[in-house]
Amino acid sequence: MCNASIVRVRIAYQSGLRTLGIIAAGWLHLDREATGMMASYGDLLLISDQPALGFVGAGRAGTALALAFTDAGYPVTAVYSRTAVHAERVARETGATICTSPADAARFSEVLFLTVPDDAVVSVTHNVAQARGFRSGAAVVHCSGALPLDVLNEAAACETLTGFFHPLQVLLGARSVRQLRGAFVGVDAGPELLPVLRTMAADLGATPVDVSDAARVPYHIAAVLAANYPFVLLSAASELMQAAGISEECSLESLLHLARGSLNSLEALGPRAGLTGPIVRGDIATIARHLEYLREHQPTLLNMYRTLGLLVLEAAGDSFARAKVRGELER
Repeated sequence: MCNASIVRVRIAYQSGLRTLGIIAAGWLHLDREATGMMASYGDLLLISDQPALGFVGAGRAGTALALAFTDAGYPVTAVYSRTAVHAERVARETGATICTSPADAARFSEVLFLTVPDDAVVSVTHNVAQARGFRSGAAVVHCSGALPLDVLNEAAACETLTGFFHPLQVLLGARSVRQLRGAFVGVDAGPELLPVLRTMAADLGATPVDVSDAARVPYHIAAVLAANYPFVLLSAASELMQAAGISEECSLESLLHLARGSLNSLEALGPRAGLTGPIVRGDIATIARHLEYLREHQPTLLNMYRTLGLLVLEAAGDSFARAKVRGELER
Protein backbone atom coordinates (compact mmCIF):
# COMPACT_ATOMS: atom_id res chain seq x y z
CA MET A 1 0.00 0.00 0.00
CA CYS A 2 1.14 3.57 -0.62
CA ASN A 3 2.71 5.68 2.07
CA ALA A 4 0.31 8.62 1.87
CA SER A 5 2.09 11.94 1.76
CA ILE A 6 -0.03 14.08 -0.52
CA VAL A 7 -3.58 15.30 -0.60
CA ARG A 8 -5.32 15.34 -3.97
CA VAL A 9 -9.03 14.91 -4.48
CA ARG A 10 -10.77 14.67 -7.81
CA ILE A 11 -14.54 14.73 -7.96
CA ALA A 12 -15.27 14.87 -11.68
CA TYR A 13 -14.74 12.81 -14.80
CA GLN A 14 -11.94 14.30 -16.89
CA SER A 15 -11.40 13.31 -20.54
CA GLY A 16 -13.44 10.17 -20.05
CA LEU A 17 -11.08 8.82 -17.40
CA ARG A 18 -12.36 7.55 -14.07
CA THR A 19 -11.37 9.82 -11.23
CA LEU A 20 -9.30 9.06 -8.18
CA GLY A 21 -9.14 10.58 -4.75
CA ILE A 22 -6.13 10.60 -2.47
CA ILE A 23 -6.64 11.65 1.13
CA ALA A 24 -4.23 12.92 3.77
CA ALA A 25 -3.07 10.20 6.14
CA GLY A 26 -4.70 7.62 3.91
CA TRP A 27 -6.43 7.38 0.56
CA LEU A 28 -9.90 7.18 -0.88
CA HIS A 29 -10.56 5.43 -4.15
CA LEU A 30 -13.84 6.35 -5.78
CA ASP A 31 -14.23 2.86 -7.21
CA ARG A 32 -14.41 0.76 -4.06
CA GLU A 33 -15.55 -2.35 -5.93
CA ALA A 34 -12.36 -2.41 -8.00
CA THR A 35 -10.04 -2.41 -5.00
CA GLY A 36 -12.11 -3.80 -2.16
CA MET A 37 -10.62 -1.15 0.15
CA MET A 38 -11.62 2.18 1.67
CA ALA A 39 -9.72 4.61 3.86
CA SER A 40 -10.50 7.38 6.27
CA TYR A 41 -11.24 10.92 5.16
CA GLY A 42 -8.93 13.88 5.63
CA ASP A 43 -9.01 17.52 4.72
CA LEU A 44 -9.54 18.29 1.04
CA LEU A 45 -6.61 20.47 0.06
CA LEU A 46 -6.41 20.40 -3.71
CA ILE A 47 -8.74 20.01 -6.67
CA SER A 48 -7.14 19.51 -10.09
CA ASP A 49 -8.63 19.67 -13.58
CA GLN A 50 -5.92 17.40 -15.01
CA PRO A 51 -5.80 13.60 -14.82
CA ALA A 52 -3.76 12.22 -11.93
CA LEU A 53 -0.58 10.60 -13.18
CA GLY A 54 1.35 7.64 -11.79
CA PHE A 55 4.78 6.33 -12.75
CA VAL A 56 6.20 2.84 -12.58
CA GLY A 57 9.90 3.41 -13.07
CA ALA A 58 11.71 6.50 -11.83
CA GLY A 59 14.90 6.37 -13.85
CA ARG A 60 16.01 9.05 -16.26
CA ALA A 61 12.96 8.96 -18.54
CA GLY A 62 10.41 8.58 -15.75
CA THR A 63 11.96 11.37 -13.71
CA ALA A 64 12.08 13.77 -16.68
CA LEU A 65 8.43 13.10 -17.58
CA ALA A 66 7.16 13.29 -14.00
CA LEU A 67 8.86 16.64 -13.44
CA ALA A 68 7.79 18.00 -16.82
CA PHE A 69 4.14 17.10 -16.22
CA THR A 70 4.31 18.65 -12.76
CA ASP A 71 5.62 21.87 -14.30
CA ALA A 72 2.73 21.71 -16.80
CA GLY A 73 0.19 21.57 -13.98
CA TYR A 74 -0.56 17.85 -13.89
CA PRO A 75 -0.85 16.18 -10.47
CA VAL A 76 1.66 13.34 -10.17
CA THR A 77 0.06 11.28 -7.44
CA ALA A 78 1.98 8.00 -7.35
CA VAL A 79 5.44 6.68 -8.09
CA TYR A 80 6.97 3.23 -7.79
CA SER A 81 10.59 2.30 -8.40
CA ARG A 82 12.74 -0.66 -7.44
CA THR A 83 15.40 1.92 -6.55
CA ALA A 84 14.15 3.73 -3.46
CA VAL A 85 16.31 6.81 -3.92
CA HIS A 86 14.85 7.35 -7.40
CA ALA A 87 11.27 7.18 -6.11
CA GLU A 88 12.17 9.51 -3.26
CA ARG A 89 13.62 12.06 -5.67
CA VAL A 90 10.48 12.09 -7.82
CA ALA A 91 8.23 12.25 -4.75
CA ARG A 92 10.23 15.16 -3.37
CA GLU A 93 10.01 17.14 -6.61
CA THR A 94 6.38 16.36 -7.51
CA GLY A 95 4.64 15.64 -4.20
CA ALA A 96 3.80 12.13 -5.38
CA THR A 97 3.10 9.31 -2.99
CA ILE A 98 5.73 6.56 -2.97
CA CYS A 99 4.07 3.20 -3.60
CA THR A 100 5.35 -0.20 -2.59
CA SER A 101 4.13 -1.97 -5.74
CA PRO A 102 3.29 -1.18 -9.36
CA ALA A 103 -0.30 -2.23 -8.66
CA ASP A 104 -0.67 0.48 -6.01
CA ALA A 105 0.71 3.06 -8.42
CA ALA A 106 -1.99 1.94 -10.88
CA ARG A 107 -4.72 2.17 -8.27
CA PHE A 108 -3.80 5.67 -7.22
CA SER A 109 -3.59 7.26 -10.68
CA GLU A 110 -5.79 7.83 -13.70
CA VAL A 111 -3.02 7.60 -16.30
CA LEU A 112 -0.20 5.23 -15.40
CA PHE A 113 3.11 5.63 -17.24
CA LEU A 114 5.29 2.53 -17.56
CA THR A 115 8.74 4.12 -17.83
CA VAL A 116 10.59 0.84 -17.51
CA PRO A 117 12.99 -1.02 -19.86
CA ASP A 118 11.31 -2.51 -22.93
CA ASP A 119 11.79 -6.07 -21.72
CA ALA A 120 9.98 -5.29 -18.46
CA VAL A 121 6.77 -3.84 -19.92
CA VAL A 122 4.95 -7.16 -20.36
CA SER A 123 5.96 -8.53 -16.94
CA VAL A 124 4.99 -5.32 -15.13
CA THR A 125 1.64 -5.29 -16.91
CA HIS A 126 1.09 -8.93 -15.96
CA ASN A 127 1.94 -8.31 -12.30
CA VAL A 128 -0.41 -5.32 -12.05
CA ALA A 129 -3.21 -7.29 -13.71
CA GLN A 130 -2.69 -10.24 -11.36
CA ALA A 131 -2.86 -7.88 -8.38
CA ARG A 132 -6.06 -6.32 -9.77
CA GLY A 133 -4.45 -2.93 -9.98
CA PHE A 134 -6.01 -1.99 -13.33
CA ARG A 135 -9.47 -0.40 -13.36
CA SER A 136 -12.12 0.08 -15.99
CA GLY A 137 -11.88 3.58 -17.43
CA ALA A 138 -8.35 4.31 -16.18
CA ALA A 139 -5.41 4.30 -18.58
CA VAL A 140 -1.92 2.82 -18.83
CA VAL A 141 0.66 3.89 -21.41
CA HIS A 142 4.09 2.52 -22.21
CA CYS A 143 6.96 4.73 -23.30
CA SER A 144 8.88 2.25 -25.43
CA GLY A 145 9.51 3.55 -28.93
CA ALA A 146 9.56 0.09 -30.48
CA LEU A 147 6.82 -1.91 -28.73
CA PRO A 148 3.25 -2.29 -30.07
CA LEU A 149 0.15 -1.68 -27.98
CA ASP A 150 -0.57 -5.39 -27.57
CA VAL A 151 2.14 -5.65 -24.89
CA LEU A 152 -0.54 -4.04 -22.68
CA ASN A 153 -3.21 -6.60 -23.57
CA GLU A 154 -3.59 -7.81 -19.99
CA ALA A 155 -4.48 -4.26 -18.99
CA ALA A 156 -6.92 -3.97 -21.88
CA ALA A 157 -8.59 -7.17 -20.68
CA CYS A 158 -9.33 -5.30 -17.44
CA GLU A 159 -11.09 -2.59 -19.51
CA THR A 160 -8.20 -0.20 -18.88
CA LEU A 161 -7.42 2.10 -21.79
CA THR A 162 -3.99 1.46 -23.30
CA GLY A 163 -1.65 3.79 -25.14
CA PHE A 164 1.81 4.70 -26.34
CA PHE A 165 3.63 7.93 -25.39
CA HIS A 166 7.22 8.29 -26.60
CA PRO A 167 9.07 11.62 -26.41
CA LEU A 168 11.44 11.92 -29.35
CA GLN A 169 14.14 13.40 -27.16
CA VAL A 170 17.11 12.30 -25.09
CA LEU A 171 15.86 12.06 -21.50
CA LEU A 172 18.50 12.21 -18.77
CA GLY A 173 16.44 12.99 -15.69
CA ALA A 174 15.74 16.45 -14.32
CA ARG A 175 18.18 18.16 -16.67
CA SER A 176 16.06 17.08 -19.65
CA VAL A 177 12.78 18.70 -18.60
CA ARG A 178 13.30 21.84 -20.68
CA GLN A 179 14.35 19.77 -23.70
CA LEU A 180 10.82 18.37 -23.96
CA ARG A 181 9.55 21.80 -24.99
CA GLY A 182 9.68 21.86 -28.77
CA ALA A 183 10.25 18.10 -29.03
CA PHE A 184 7.99 15.69 -30.90
CA VAL A 185 6.11 12.95 -29.01
CA GLY A 186 4.96 9.75 -30.69
CA VAL A 187 1.47 8.77 -29.54
CA ASP A 188 -0.96 5.94 -30.22
CA ALA A 189 -4.12 4.71 -28.52
CA GLY A 190 -7.78 3.97 -29.13
CA PRO A 191 -10.24 6.77 -29.97
CA GLU A 192 -11.03 7.55 -26.31
CA LEU A 193 -7.46 7.90 -25.05
CA LEU A 194 -5.64 9.22 -28.14
CA PRO A 195 -6.94 12.83 -27.89
CA VAL A 196 -5.97 12.83 -24.20
CA LEU A 197 -2.38 11.83 -25.03
CA ARG A 198 -2.20 14.43 -27.79
CA THR A 199 -3.31 17.10 -25.33
CA MET A 200 -0.81 15.92 -22.72
CA ALA A 201 2.02 16.15 -25.23
CA ALA A 202 0.93 19.65 -26.26
CA ASP A 203 0.75 20.70 -22.61
CA LEU A 204 4.45 19.82 -22.32
CA GLY A 205 5.13 22.26 -25.14
CA ALA A 206 5.77 19.34 -27.48
CA THR A 207 4.21 18.36 -30.80
CA PRO A 208 2.25 15.08 -30.84
CA VAL A 209 2.67 12.83 -33.88
CA ASP A 210 0.59 9.70 -34.44
CA VAL A 211 2.72 6.55 -34.74
CA SER A 212 0.78 3.35 -35.40
CA ASP A 213 1.89 -0.15 -34.43
CA ALA A 214 2.92 -0.85 -38.03
CA ALA A 215 5.15 2.25 -38.10
CA ARG A 216 6.72 1.75 -34.68
CA VAL A 217 9.88 -0.16 -35.67
CA PRO A 218 11.13 2.14 -38.47
CA TYR A 219 10.17 5.12 -36.30
CA HIS A 220 12.31 3.79 -33.46
CA ILE A 221 15.23 2.89 -35.71
CA ALA A 222 15.20 6.49 -36.93
CA ALA A 223 15.26 7.71 -33.32
CA VAL A 224 18.17 5.41 -32.45
CA LEU A 225 20.17 6.53 -35.48
CA ALA A 226 19.65 10.21 -34.66
CA ALA A 227 20.05 10.04 -30.87
CA ASN A 228 22.58 7.28 -30.23
CA TYR A 229 24.84 6.85 -33.23
CA PRO A 230 26.25 10.40 -33.19
CA PHE A 231 27.78 9.53 -29.80
CA VAL A 232 29.70 6.67 -31.39
CA LEU A 233 30.77 8.77 -34.38
CA LEU A 234 31.97 11.65 -32.22
CA SER A 235 33.77 9.26 -29.88
CA ALA A 236 35.60 7.69 -32.82
CA ALA A 237 36.36 11.13 -34.25
CA SER A 238 37.71 12.27 -30.87
CA GLU A 239 40.10 9.31 -30.77
CA LEU A 240 41.40 10.23 -34.20
CA MET A 241 41.86 13.87 -33.15
CA GLN A 242 43.83 12.73 -30.13
CA ALA A 243 45.97 10.56 -32.40
CA ALA A 244 46.74 13.81 -34.21
CA GLY A 245 48.11 15.23 -30.95
CA ILE A 246 45.07 17.28 -29.91
CA SER A 247 43.95 17.01 -26.28
CA GLU A 248 40.79 15.11 -25.40
CA GLU A 249 39.06 18.25 -24.10
CA CYS A 250 39.93 20.28 -27.18
CA SER A 251 39.01 17.38 -29.46
CA LEU A 252 35.50 17.08 -28.07
CA GLU A 253 34.90 20.84 -27.99
CA SER A 254 36.05 21.33 -31.59
CA LEU A 255 34.10 18.35 -32.90
CA LEU A 256 30.89 19.41 -31.13
CA HIS A 257 31.24 22.84 -32.70
CA LEU A 258 31.72 21.19 -36.10
CA ALA A 259 28.70 18.91 -35.55
CA ARG A 260 26.50 21.86 -34.60
CA GLY A 261 27.54 23.58 -37.80
CA SER A 262 26.59 20.49 -39.79
CA LEU A 263 23.19 20.34 -38.10
CA ASN A 264 22.62 24.02 -38.79
CA SER A 265 23.42 23.40 -42.47
CA LEU A 266 21.07 20.42 -42.51
CA GLU A 267 18.28 22.53 -41.04
CA ALA A 268 18.88 25.45 -43.39
CA LEU A 269 19.65 23.64 -46.65
CA GLY A 270 18.34 20.08 -46.33
CA PRO A 271 20.25 16.76 -46.37
CA ARG A 272 21.57 17.05 -49.92
CA ALA A 273 22.62 20.70 -50.21
CA GLY A 274 24.09 20.71 -46.70
CA LEU A 275 26.59 17.90 -47.36
CA THR A 276 30.28 18.70 -47.71
CA GLY A 277 33.54 16.75 -47.61
CA PRO A 278 35.80 14.70 -49.88
CA ILE A 279 33.15 12.18 -50.93
CA VAL A 280 30.78 14.92 -52.11
CA ARG A 281 33.63 16.74 -53.87
CA GLY A 282 35.00 13.56 -55.45
CA ASP A 283 38.46 13.92 -53.87
CA ILE A 284 39.65 10.41 -54.70
CA ALA A 285 43.24 10.88 -53.47
CA THR A 286 42.05 12.17 -50.09
CA ILE A 287 39.63 9.26 -49.67
CA ALA A 288 42.44 6.84 -50.52
CA ARG A 289 44.69 8.41 -47.85
CA HIS A 290 41.88 8.11 -45.30
CA LEU A 291 41.38 4.45 -46.06
CA GLU A 292 45.11 3.72 -45.98
CA TYR A 293 45.48 5.37 -42.55
CA LEU A 294 42.52 3.47 -41.12
CA ARG A 295 43.81 0.13 -42.43
CA GLU A 296 47.13 0.70 -40.68
CA HIS A 297 46.14 2.50 -37.48
CA GLN A 298 42.35 2.12 -36.85
CA PRO A 299 41.17 -1.01 -38.70
CA THR A 300 38.03 -1.25 -36.53
CA LEU A 301 36.82 2.02 -38.08
CA LEU A 302 37.49 1.00 -41.68
CA ASN A 303 34.16 -0.69 -42.42
CA MET A 304 32.25 2.11 -40.71
CA TYR A 305 34.02 4.72 -42.84
CA ARG A 306 33.25 2.78 -46.01
CA THR A 307 29.61 2.11 -45.15
CA LEU A 308 28.87 5.67 -44.12
CA GLY A 309 30.80 6.97 -47.10
CA LEU A 310 28.55 5.01 -49.45
CA LEU A 311 25.50 6.45 -47.68
CA VAL A 312 26.92 9.95 -48.08
CA LEU A 313 27.42 9.21 -51.76
CA GLU A 314 23.78 8.15 -52.13
CA ALA A 315 22.55 11.22 -50.22
CA ALA A 316 24.67 13.55 -52.35
CA GLY A 317 23.00 12.39 -55.55
CA ASP A 318 24.60 12.69 -58.96
CA SER A 319 28.32 13.50 -59.03
CA PHE A 320 30.82 13.59 -61.86
CA ALA A 321 33.12 11.40 -59.77
CA ARG A 322 30.38 9.13 -58.34
CA ALA A 323 31.64 5.90 -59.95
CA LYS A 324 35.25 6.57 -58.99
CA VAL A 325 34.35 7.37 -55.37
CA ARG A 326 32.25 4.22 -55.08
CA GLY A 327 35.07 2.17 -56.55
CA GLU A 328 37.57 3.57 -54.05
CA LEU A 329 35.27 2.96 -51.07
CA GLU A 330 34.52 -0.60 -52.16
CA ARG A 331 38.11 -1.48 -53.10
